[in-house]
Amino acid sequence: MALTWTRLGYLGFMMPFAFWAISARIGGTSNFGAFRISFVLSALVVWFLGKHLNRDALEAGEDVPHKTFSRPMQHAVWVPAVGFVLTLL
Repeated sequence: MALTWTRLGYLGFMMPFAFWAISARIGGTSNFGAFRISFVLSALVVWFLGKHLNRDALEAGEDVPHKTFSRPMQHAVWVPAVGFVLTLL
């Protein structure tokens, strides 16, 4: 799978990494609780931001403009979900 996006869709996979980096900087590199919180928060932000940015196209029944991995941006919540699961291992 290639890293593909359209318009602001890159935020779908960059936000989880940004939230993770901030939590690592604040909480330390071995604070997995902080990582889990950051992944949950980033999943919420990605979902709601994707729904907001693609709202007009979804209501009109058109193709959404903001895509991550060729899917609507709000479907990119699997990126932080994978990060969350990896902190449990």
